[in-house]
Amino acid sequence: MGKIQTLDNFLGGKLKIYQFKEGYRAGHDSVLLASSIKAREGDLCLELGFGTGVVSLCLAKRVPNIKIIGFENDSEMLKISKKNIKLNNFNKTIKVFNIDVEKKIENSKFLERHSFDHVYANPPYFIEENFSQPINKNKRVANIGSKKTIEKWLKKALTFSKSGGTITFINHIQNLPELLFLFSKKLGDIKITPIFSKKGKKASRVLISGVRDSKKPLVYNEGIVFTNRDNKIPKKIDKLLRDGIGFNQ
Repeated sequence: MGKIQTLDNFLGGKLKIYQFKEGYRAGHDSVLLASSIKAREGDLCLELGFGTGVVSLCLAKRVPNIKIIGFENDSEMLKISKKNIKLNNFNKTIKVFNIDVEKKIENSKFLERHSFDHVYANPPYFIEENFSQPINKNKRVANIGSKKTIEKWLKKALTFSKSGGTITFINHIQNLPELLFLFSKKLGDIKITPIFSKKGKKASRVLISGVRDSKKPLVYNEGIVFTNRDNKIPKKIDKLLRDGIGFNQ
Protein backbone atom coordinates (compact mmCIF):
# COMPACT_ATOMS: atom_id res chain seq x y z
CA MET A 1 0.00 0.00 0.00
CA GLY A 2 1.41 3.40 -1.02
CA LYS A 3 1.91 6.39 1.19
CA ILE A 4 -1.12 8.56 1.87
CA GLN A 5 -1.27 11.65 -0.33
CA THR A 6 -3.23 14.86 0.02
CA LEU A 7 -4.43 17.13 -2.79
CA ASP A 8 -3.63 20.70 -1.79
CA ASN A 9 -4.45 24.11 -3.22
CA PHE A 10 -1.74 26.62 -4.10
CA LEU A 11 -2.12 30.12 -5.52
CA GLY A 12 -5.66 30.35 -4.23
CA GLY A 13 -6.63 27.07 -5.89
CA LYS A 14 -5.11 27.88 -9.30
CA LEU A 15 -2.77 24.93 -8.78
CA LYS A 16 -3.66 21.50 -7.40
CA ILE A 17 -0.68 19.73 -5.86
CA TYR A 18 -0.40 16.17 -4.56
CA GLN A 19 1.85 15.86 -1.51
CA PHE A 20 2.60 13.10 0.95
CA LYS A 21 0.59 13.48 4.13
CA GLU A 22 3.66 12.59 6.21
CA GLY A 23 7.10 14.08 5.70
CA TYR A 24 8.24 17.15 3.79
CA ARG A 25 5.39 19.36 2.58
CA ALA A 26 5.83 22.49 0.49
CA GLY A 27 4.37 25.72 1.78
CA HIS A 28 4.87 29.47 1.74
CA ASP A 29 8.63 29.15 1.11
CA SER A 30 8.00 27.51 -2.25
CA VAL A 31 5.52 30.16 -3.41
CA LEU A 32 7.86 32.93 -2.24
CA LEU A 33 10.85 31.43 -4.04
CA ALA A 34 8.84 31.18 -7.27
CA SER A 35 7.67 34.77 -6.96
CA SER A 36 11.25 36.02 -6.60
CA ILE A 37 12.45 34.55 -9.92
CA LYS A 38 12.56 37.36 -12.49
CA ALA A 39 11.77 35.10 -15.42
CA ARG A 40 10.34 36.46 -18.65
CA GLU A 41 8.57 34.85 -21.56
CA GLY A 42 10.95 32.56 -23.45
CA ASP A 43 13.43 32.07 -20.58
CA LEU A 44 15.04 28.73 -19.74
CA CYS A 45 14.93 27.81 -16.04
CA LEU A 46 16.41 25.07 -13.86
CA GLU A 47 15.25 23.94 -10.43
CA LEU A 48 17.66 21.92 -8.31
CA GLY A 49 15.85 19.58 -5.92
CA PHE A 50 12.48 19.60 -7.68
CA GLY A 51 10.50 17.88 -4.91
CA THR A 52 6.75 17.83 -5.61
CA GLY A 53 7.18 20.62 -8.14
CA VAL A 54 5.43 23.45 -6.31
CA VAL A 55 8.10 26.11 -7.01
CA SER A 56 8.34 25.47 -10.73
CA LEU A 57 4.59 25.04 -11.15
CA CYS A 58 4.00 28.39 -9.46
CA LEU A 59 6.60 29.99 -11.73
CA ALA A 60 5.10 28.41 -14.85
CA LYS A 61 1.65 29.61 -13.82
CA ARG A 62 2.93 33.20 -13.51
CA VAL A 63 5.20 33.44 -16.57
CA PRO A 64 3.91 32.18 -19.94
CA ASN A 65 5.99 30.36 -22.53
CA ILE A 66 9.01 29.50 -20.39
CA LYS A 67 10.84 26.18 -20.29
CA ILE A 68 11.72 24.56 -16.97
CA ILE A 69 14.01 21.62 -16.23
CA GLY A 70 14.02 19.97 -12.80
CA PHE A 71 16.63 17.79 -11.07
CA GLU A 72 15.32 15.29 -8.49
CA ASN A 73 16.83 11.99 -7.36
CA ASP A 74 14.21 10.75 -4.88
CA SER A 75 12.09 8.14 -6.69
CA GLU A 76 8.93 8.89 -4.70
CA MET A 77 9.23 12.61 -5.34
CA LEU A 78 9.84 12.00 -9.03
CA LYS A 79 6.60 10.07 -9.33
CA ILE A 80 4.51 12.62 -7.47
CA SER A 81 6.09 15.59 -9.28
CA LYS A 82 5.37 14.09 -12.69
CA LYS A 83 1.78 13.51 -11.58
CA ASN A 84 1.52 17.17 -10.52
CA ILE A 85 2.96 18.41 -13.81
CA LYS A 86 0.40 16.38 -15.75
CA LEU A 87 -2.49 17.34 -13.44
CA ASN A 88 -1.81 21.06 -13.99
CA ASN A 89 -1.28 20.72 -17.75
CA PHE A 90 2.38 21.72 -17.86
CA ASN A 91 3.77 18.66 -19.69
CA LYS A 92 5.08 20.85 -22.52
CA THR A 93 6.59 23.42 -20.15
CA ILE A 94 8.27 21.38 -17.39
CA LYS A 95 10.48 18.30 -17.58
CA VAL A 96 11.99 16.65 -14.49
CA PHE A 97 14.91 14.22 -14.57
CA ASN A 98 16.44 11.74 -12.15
CA ILE A 99 19.66 13.62 -11.35
CA ASP A 100 21.41 13.92 -7.98
CA VAL A 101 22.48 17.53 -7.41
CA GLU A 102 25.39 16.48 -5.19
CA LYS A 103 26.93 13.94 -7.55
CA LYS A 104 28.73 14.08 -10.88
CA ILE A 105 26.68 15.12 -13.86
CA GLU A 106 27.45 12.41 -16.40
CA ASN A 107 23.75 11.64 -16.76
CA SER A 108 22.91 15.25 -17.62
CA LYS A 109 25.16 15.55 -20.66
CA PHE A 110 22.08 16.18 -22.76
CA LEU A 111 21.80 19.61 -21.08
CA GLU A 112 23.93 22.44 -22.37
CA ARG A 113 26.20 23.96 -19.75
CA HIS A 114 25.98 27.69 -19.01
CA SER A 115 22.68 27.98 -20.87
CA PHE A 116 20.02 28.70 -18.22
CA ASP A 117 18.61 32.16 -17.57
CA HIS A 118 17.55 31.27 -14.02
CA VAL A 119 18.64 28.56 -11.60
CA TYR A 120 16.87 28.26 -8.26
CA ALA A 121 16.71 25.92 -5.29
CA ASN A 122 15.66 25.28 -1.73
CA PRO A 123 18.71 23.29 -0.59
CA PRO A 124 18.59 21.09 2.55
CA TYR A 125 18.70 23.47 5.50
CA PHE A 126 20.51 21.85 8.35
CA ILE A 127 23.95 20.43 8.99
CA GLU A 128 23.60 16.77 9.90
CA GLU A 129 25.83 16.88 12.98
CA ASN A 130 23.87 19.69 14.63
CA PHE A 131 20.25 18.54 14.39
CA SER A 132 18.29 15.42 15.27
CA GLN A 133 17.06 13.87 12.05
CA PRO A 134 13.32 13.67 11.37
CA ILE A 135 12.14 10.09 11.09
CA ASN A 136 10.37 10.45 7.76
CA LYS A 137 12.73 9.79 4.82
CA ASN A 138 11.35 12.52 2.54
CA LYS A 139 11.56 15.11 5.30
CA ARG A 140 15.09 14.00 6.21
CA VAL A 141 16.28 14.34 2.62
CA ALA A 142 14.71 17.80 2.30
CA ASN A 143 15.98 19.16 5.63
CA ILE A 144 19.29 17.49 6.44
CA GLY A 145 22.43 18.47 4.60
CA SER A 146 26.15 18.01 5.08
CA LYS A 147 28.87 20.59 5.61
CA LYS A 148 29.35 20.73 1.84
CA THR A 149 25.69 20.79 0.78
CA ILE A 150 25.32 24.49 -0.04
CA GLU A 151 28.70 24.59 -1.78
CA LYS A 152 27.80 21.58 -3.94
CA TRP A 153 24.40 22.99 -4.87
CA LEU A 154 25.85 26.36 -5.82
CA LYS A 155 28.59 24.69 -7.86
CA LYS A 156 25.92 22.79 -9.79
CA ALA A 157 23.92 26.01 -10.26
CA LEU A 158 27.03 27.73 -11.66
CA THR A 159 27.59 24.80 -14.01
CA PHE A 160 24.31 25.52 -15.76
CA SER A 161 23.83 29.28 -15.26
CA LYS A 162 24.77 31.46 -18.22
CA SER A 163 26.66 34.74 -17.94
CA GLY A 164 24.13 37.31 -16.79
CA GLY A 165 21.85 34.59 -15.48
CA THR A 166 20.41 34.63 -11.97
CA ILE A 167 20.85 32.09 -9.19
CA THR A 168 18.39 32.19 -6.30
CA PHE A 169 18.35 30.12 -3.11
CA ILE A 170 16.01 30.14 -0.14
CA ASN A 171 17.51 28.73 3.03
CA HIS A 172 17.72 28.88 6.80
CA ILE A 173 18.93 32.21 8.17
CA GLN A 174 21.76 30.50 10.08
CA ASN A 175 23.37 29.67 6.74
CA LEU A 176 23.45 33.28 5.50
CA PRO A 177 27.18 33.82 6.25
CA GLU A 178 28.11 30.75 4.19
CA LEU A 179 25.66 31.64 1.42
CA LEU A 180 27.02 35.17 1.17
CA PHE A 181 30.63 33.95 1.16
CA LEU A 182 29.96 31.43 -1.62
CA PHE A 183 27.71 33.66 -3.72
CA SER A 184 30.18 36.57 -3.63
CA LYS A 185 32.92 34.45 -5.22
CA LYS A 186 31.19 34.17 -8.59
CA LEU A 187 28.14 36.42 -8.50
CA GLY A 188 27.39 40.11 -8.30
CA ASP A 189 24.22 42.16 -7.85
CA ILE A 190 23.56 40.03 -4.77
CA LYS A 191 20.25 40.66 -3.06
CA ILE A 192 19.46 39.44 0.46
CA THR A 193 15.91 39.35 1.79
CA PRO A 194 15.31 38.05 5.33
CA ILE A 195 12.01 36.24 5.94
CA PHE A 196 10.08 36.64 9.17
CA SER A 197 7.31 34.22 10.09
CA LYS A 198 5.79 36.90 12.33
CA LYS A 199 6.34 40.60 12.93
CA GLY A 200 8.57 41.12 15.97
CA LYS A 201 10.19 37.70 15.69
CA LYS A 202 13.70 36.98 14.48
CA ALA A 203 14.15 36.07 10.81
CA SER A 204 14.05 32.33 10.27
CA ARG A 205 14.88 32.07 6.56
CA VAL A 206 16.50 34.11 3.84
CA LEU A 207 16.24 34.63 0.10
CA ILE A 208 19.54 35.27 -1.65
CA SER A 209 20.04 35.88 -5.34
CA GLY A 210 22.93 36.88 -7.53
CA VAL A 211 23.80 37.49 -11.16
CA ARG A 212 26.65 35.60 -12.77
CA ASP A 213 29.55 37.84 -13.82
CA SER A 214 27.83 40.99 -12.56
CA LYS A 215 29.89 43.71 -10.84
CA LYS A 216 26.94 45.44 -9.17
CA PRO A 217 27.12 45.82 -5.36
CA LEU A 218 25.19 43.90 -2.75
CA VAL A 219 21.72 45.05 -1.66
CA TYR A 220 20.18 44.12 1.70
CA ASN A 221 16.38 44.35 1.51
CA GLU A 222 13.99 45.18 4.31
CA GLY A 223 12.51 41.70 4.41
CA ILE A 224 9.22 39.85 4.22
CA VAL A 225 6.84 39.34 7.14
CA PHE A 226 4.27 36.58 6.71
CA THR A 227 2.01 37.49 9.63
CA ASN A 228 1.47 40.63 11.70
CA ARG A 229 1.49 40.67 15.49
CA ASP A 230 -2.29 40.04 15.39
CA ASN A 231 -1.64 36.87 13.33
CA LYS A 232 -3.14 38.39 10.19
CA ILE A 233 -1.42 38.06 6.83
CA PRO A 234 -0.47 41.46 5.31
CA LYS A 235 -2.39 42.28 2.13
CA LYS A 236 0.67 42.26 -0.13
CA ILE A 237 1.74 38.84 1.20
CA ASP A 238 -1.79 37.47 0.81
CA LYS A 239 -1.79 38.66 -2.80
CA LEU A 240 1.61 37.08 -3.38
CA LEU A 241 0.43 33.73 -1.99
CA ARG A 242 -2.87 33.80 -3.86
CA ASP A 243 -1.74 35.19 -7.20
CA GLY A 244 1.96 34.28 -7.31
CA ILE A 245 2.80 37.84 -8.34
CA GLY A 246 6.44 38.64 -8.94
CA PHE A 247 8.27 39.74 -5.81
CA ASN A 248 10.95 42.35 -6.51
CA GLN A 249 13.81 41.04 -4.45
